[in-house]
Amino acid sequence: MTTPLLQQFPSLASYPPSFLKDLLSSPQLTEAFLFTLPEVQELSSEVERLGRENEELAQKNLALQDELLALRDATAQSYSHAEALKAHWAEIDKAQQGLYQDDMSEKIASAFIDGGAAGSGTASRVDSPAPGHEDGASTKADTQARNQSLDEFINEFKAARKTYHKRNIWAERWSRGEVAWRDD
Repeated sequence: MTTPLLQQFPSLASYPPSFLKDLLSSPQLTEAFLFTLPEVQELSSEVERLGRENEELAQKNLALQDELLALRDATAQSYSHAEALKAHWAEIDKAQQGLYQDDMSEKIASAFIDGGAAGSGTASRVDSPAPGHEDGASTKADTQARNQSLDEFINEFKAARKTYHKRNIWAERWSRGEVAWRDD
């Protein structure tokens, strides 16, 4: 016969069922008998061992209590100090960004305006003759050299006009407030 009681306590299998019934009818007898079983004695010794270990840990914790409280206070102070520095840094960073934005805005706007006006100086070179040919006489080699210098001038002029128009477009957008400079 296998019952849950016999499965949990196999040493009870050696006792007759009538003894077990009598045993279960009296709580004092049951308790006294259970503590004589090897399984219960093992569990009891394990509980006692865990209790001792727990008591040792509690003693160690009590011995470290003052140090740990001091460490907790120091950590709290350090954290408060770090948070105060973080808030102060945010204020400084905000002020620097404001100064940087204001300063850079004026510099960039003036660079667009000045750069647009400075790009128009290239056109004055069209009317001047090629170096060394003020009299107007030319040969085939002079004509090729002049054509090559004229092509170079045209390419430079196109690049300068492109830059000039881009700067004017950006200056116009800047004046309307459509330009926002990123800080990355």
